[in-house]
Amino acid sequence: MTLVPRQSSRGRWVWLATFLLPLGVLYGLNWLIFHPGIVTAFYPDPPFDTPRPADVIVVLAGKPERARYAALLAERRMAPRILSTLIDPDCLRERGVRELCATGVRNTVDEALTMRLVLARERVDRVMVVTSRSHVLRTAAVFTLVFFGTGMDVHIVATPLGSPPGVPSALEVLKFFPSLGAAMLGRLNPEPYEWIMQYRRPAPIRGAATPAHGA
Repeated sequence: MTLVPRQSSRGRWVWLATFLLPLGVLYGLNWLIFHPGIVTAFYPDPPFDTPRPADVIVVLAGKPERARYAALLAERRMAPRILSTLIDPDCLRERGVRELCATGVRNTVDEALTMRLVLARERVDRVMVVTSRSHVLRTAAVFTLVFFGTGMDVHIVATPLGSPPGVPSALEVLKFFPSLGAAMLGRLNPEPYEWIMQYRRPAPIRGAATPAHGA
Protein backbone atom coordinates (compact mmCIF):
# COMPACT_ATOMS: atom_id res chain seq x y z
CA MET A 1 0.00 0.00 0.00
CA THR A 2 1.34 3.42 -1.00
CA LEU A 3 1.08 6.06 1.65
CA VAL A 4 0.41 9.62 0.57
CA PRO A 5 2.56 11.94 2.64
CA ARG A 6 0.61 14.45 4.64
CA GLN A 7 1.17 18.09 3.85
CA SER A 8 3.49 19.60 6.39
CA SER A 9 2.40 22.45 8.61
CA ARG A 10 4.96 24.67 6.92
CA GLY A 11 3.57 23.78 3.48
CA ARG A 12 0.06 24.73 4.56
CA TRP A 13 1.29 28.09 5.84
CA VAL A 14 3.15 28.75 2.58
CA TRP A 15 0.02 27.96 0.55
CA LEU A 16 -2.11 30.16 2.81
CA ALA A 17 0.35 33.06 2.59
CA THR A 18 0.51 32.75 -1.20
CA PHE A 19 -3.27 33.05 -1.36
CA LEU A 20 -3.71 35.78 1.23
CA LEU A 21 -0.76 38.04 0.38
CA PRO A 22 -2.18 39.45 -2.91
CA LEU A 23 -5.54 39.91 -1.24
CA GLY A 24 -3.92 41.73 1.67
CA VAL A 25 -1.94 44.01 -0.66
CA LEU A 26 -5.07 44.87 -2.66
CA TYR A 27 -7.10 45.51 0.47
CA GLY A 28 -4.30 47.68 1.83
CA LEU A 29 -4.27 49.79 -1.34
CA ASN A 30 -8.02 50.20 -1.09
CA TRP A 31 -7.61 51.25 2.53
CA LEU A 32 -5.07 53.89 1.53
CA ILE A 33 -7.30 55.22 -1.24
CA PHE A 34 -10.60 55.27 0.58
CA HIS A 35 -9.93 55.74 4.29
CA PRO A 36 -11.72 59.02 5.17
CA GLY A 37 -8.83 60.42 7.22
CA ILE A 38 -6.25 59.74 4.53
CA VAL A 39 -8.48 61.10 1.79
CA THR A 40 -9.04 64.32 3.76
CA ALA A 41 -5.33 64.73 4.51
CA PHE A 42 -3.88 64.09 1.06
CA TYR A 43 -6.63 64.90 -1.46
CA PRO A 44 -7.93 68.50 -1.49
CA ASP A 45 -10.40 67.25 -4.12
CA PRO A 46 -11.14 63.64 -3.06
CA PRO A 47 -11.43 61.13 -5.95
CA PHE A 48 -14.96 60.35 -7.13
CA ASP A 49 -16.45 63.05 -4.87
CA THR A 50 -16.81 65.91 -7.36
CA PRO A 51 -19.72 65.87 -9.84
CA ARG A 52 -19.15 67.34 -13.29
CA PRO A 53 -21.75 68.64 -15.77
CA ALA A 54 -22.94 65.87 -18.07
CA ASP A 55 -25.49 65.12 -20.76
CA VAL A 56 -27.01 62.35 -18.66
CA ILE A 57 -26.74 60.84 -15.18
CA VAL A 58 -26.67 57.04 -14.99
CA VAL A 59 -27.63 55.71 -11.57
CA LEU A 60 -26.56 52.16 -10.79
CA ALA A 61 -29.17 49.82 -9.38
CA GLY A 62 -29.09 48.64 -5.79
CA LYS A 63 -28.95 51.01 -2.86
CA PRO A 64 -31.68 53.70 -2.89
CA GLU A 65 -29.32 56.53 -1.88
CA ARG A 66 -27.78 56.34 -5.36
CA ALA A 67 -31.08 57.35 -6.95
CA ARG A 68 -31.66 60.05 -4.33
CA TYR A 69 -28.26 61.59 -4.99
CA ALA A 70 -28.79 61.44 -8.75
CA ALA A 71 -32.05 63.35 -8.27
CA LEU A 72 -30.23 65.99 -6.21
CA LEU A 73 -27.61 66.38 -8.94
CA ALA A 74 -30.35 66.80 -11.54
CA GLU A 75 -31.99 69.47 -9.37
CA ARG A 76 -28.64 71.28 -9.31
CA ARG A 77 -28.75 71.15 -13.14
CA MET A 78 -25.66 68.97 -13.40
CA ALA A 79 -27.45 67.04 -16.16
CA PRO A 80 -30.88 67.28 -17.82
CA ARG A 81 -31.72 63.57 -17.60
CA ILE A 82 -31.36 60.53 -15.34
CA LEU A 83 -31.20 57.00 -16.70
CA SER A 84 -31.58 53.83 -14.69
CA THR A 85 -29.59 50.75 -15.63
CA LEU A 86 -32.76 48.75 -14.94
CA ILE A 87 -34.83 50.28 -17.77
CA ASP A 88 -34.22 50.58 -21.51
CA PRO A 89 -35.18 54.20 -22.34
CA ASP A 90 -35.75 53.47 -26.04
CA CYS A 91 -38.24 50.74 -25.16
CA LEU A 92 -39.89 52.97 -22.56
CA ARG A 93 -40.49 55.70 -25.13
CA GLU A 94 -42.15 53.20 -27.46
CA ARG A 95 -44.19 51.17 -24.97
CA GLY A 96 -44.58 53.54 -22.02
CA VAL A 97 -44.65 50.66 -19.49
CA ARG A 98 -41.61 50.22 -17.27
CA GLU A 99 -42.36 46.57 -16.50
CA LEU A 100 -42.05 45.70 -20.20
CA CYS A 101 -38.72 47.46 -20.62
CA ALA A 102 -36.52 45.87 -17.96
CA THR A 103 -32.92 45.42 -19.03
CA GLY A 104 -32.41 42.34 -16.86
CA VAL A 105 -28.95 43.42 -15.67
CA ARG A 106 -27.38 41.01 -13.20
CA ASN A 107 -24.23 42.78 -12.01
CA THR A 108 -22.03 45.84 -12.49
CA VAL A 109 -20.48 44.46 -15.69
CA ASP A 110 -23.96 43.92 -17.16
CA GLU A 111 -24.85 47.49 -16.24
CA ALA A 112 -21.78 48.88 -18.01
CA LEU A 113 -22.27 46.74 -21.13
CA THR A 114 -25.98 47.61 -21.30
CA MET A 115 -25.41 51.34 -20.83
CA ARG A 116 -22.69 51.39 -23.50
CA LEU A 117 -25.31 50.26 -26.04
CA VAL A 118 -28.04 52.49 -24.62
CA LEU A 119 -25.91 55.63 -24.51
CA ALA A 120 -24.58 55.03 -28.02
CA ARG A 121 -28.21 55.10 -29.21
CA GLU A 122 -28.88 58.21 -27.11
CA ARG A 123 -25.90 59.97 -28.76
CA VAL A 124 -24.49 61.51 -25.59
CA ASP A 125 -20.93 62.71 -25.07
CA ARG A 126 -20.64 63.20 -21.31
CA VAL A 127 -21.91 60.67 -18.77
CA MET A 128 -21.95 60.83 -14.99
CA VAL A 129 -22.36 57.47 -13.21
CA VAL A 130 -23.57 57.49 -9.59
CA THR A 131 -22.82 54.65 -7.20
CA SER A 132 -21.92 54.04 -3.54
CA ARG A 133 -18.47 54.90 -2.20
CA SER A 134 -17.75 51.30 -1.20
CA HIS A 135 -18.49 50.28 -4.80
CA VAL A 136 -16.91 53.20 -6.64
CA LEU A 137 -13.43 51.81 -7.37
CA ARG A 138 -14.76 48.64 -9.03
CA THR A 139 -17.38 50.68 -10.88
CA ALA A 140 -14.73 53.04 -12.23
CA ALA A 141 -12.52 50.17 -13.40
CA VAL A 142 -15.37 48.27 -15.08
CA PHE A 143 -16.85 51.32 -16.84
CA THR A 144 -13.39 52.45 -17.99
CA LEU A 145 -12.78 49.08 -19.66
CA VAL A 146 -16.24 48.82 -21.19
CA PHE A 147 -16.40 52.42 -22.49
CA PHE A 148 -12.81 52.61 -23.72
CA GLY A 149 -12.74 53.77 -27.34
CA THR A 150 -16.39 54.87 -27.46
CA GLY A 151 -15.54 58.58 -27.40
CA MET A 152 -17.83 59.13 -24.40
CA ASP A 153 -16.45 60.91 -21.34
CA VAL A 154 -17.56 58.78 -18.36
CA HIS A 155 -17.19 60.29 -14.88
CA ILE A 156 -17.87 58.15 -11.79
CA VAL A 157 -19.28 59.81 -8.66
CA ALA A 158 -19.76 58.35 -5.18
CA THR A 159 -22.89 59.40 -3.34
CA PRO A 160 -22.32 61.07 0.05
CA LEU A 161 -25.76 59.90 1.21
CA GLY A 162 -26.38 56.79 3.28
CA SER A 163 -23.66 55.18 5.36
CA PRO A 164 -20.47 57.17 6.08
CA PRO A 165 -17.54 56.62 3.70
CA GLY A 166 -15.11 53.84 4.49
CA VAL A 167 -12.89 51.21 2.94
CA PRO A 168 -14.47 48.64 0.62
CA SER A 169 -15.63 45.36 2.12
CA ALA A 170 -13.62 42.17 1.71
CA LEU A 171 -16.29 40.92 -0.71
CA GLU A 172 -15.87 44.03 -2.84
CA VAL A 173 -12.12 43.45 -2.97
CA LEU A 174 -12.60 39.79 -3.92
CA LYS A 175 -14.88 40.80 -6.79
CA PHE A 176 -12.48 43.39 -8.21
CA PHE A 177 -10.30 41.32 -10.55
CA PRO A 178 -13.07 38.86 -11.61
CA SER A 179 -15.17 41.89 -12.57
CA LEU A 180 -12.32 43.30 -14.66
CA GLY A 181 -11.93 39.97 -16.47
CA ALA A 182 -15.67 39.76 -17.08
CA ALA A 183 -15.74 43.36 -18.37
CA MET A 184 -12.97 42.64 -20.87
CA LEU A 185 -14.63 39.39 -22.00
CA GLY A 186 -18.06 41.01 -22.30
CA ARG A 187 -16.65 43.89 -24.32
CA LEU A 188 -14.44 41.84 -26.66
CA ASN A 189 -16.41 38.58 -26.94
CA PRO A 190 -20.01 38.85 -25.68
CA GLU A 191 -21.06 35.26 -26.51
CA PRO A 192 -18.70 33.48 -24.06
CA TYR A 193 -19.55 36.09 -21.44
CA GLU A 194 -23.27 35.38 -21.82
CA TRP A 195 -22.65 31.64 -21.71
CA ILE A 196 -20.73 31.99 -18.45
CA MET A 197 -23.39 34.22 -16.94
CA GLN A 198 -26.18 31.85 -17.92
CA TYR A 199 -24.22 28.98 -16.41
CA ARG A 200 -23.87 30.90 -13.17
CA ARG A 201 -27.53 32.01 -13.34
CA PRO A 202 -27.18 35.13 -11.18
CA ALA A 203 -30.41 36.84 -10.23
CA PRO A 204 -31.22 40.17 -11.92
CA ILE A 205 -30.40 43.25 -9.88
CA ARG A 206 -33.32 44.71 -8.00
CA GLY A 207 -33.19 48.15 -6.50
CA ALA A 208 -34.69 51.57 -6.22
CA ALA A 209 -32.85 53.22 -9.09
CA THR A 210 -35.87 55.04 -10.47
CA PRO A 211 -35.25 57.93 -12.90
CA ALA A 212 -36.55 61.24 -11.65
CA HIS A 213 -36.02 63.28 -14.80
CA GLY A 214 -36.87 61.28 -17.90
CA ALA A 215 -36.38 57.63 -18.77
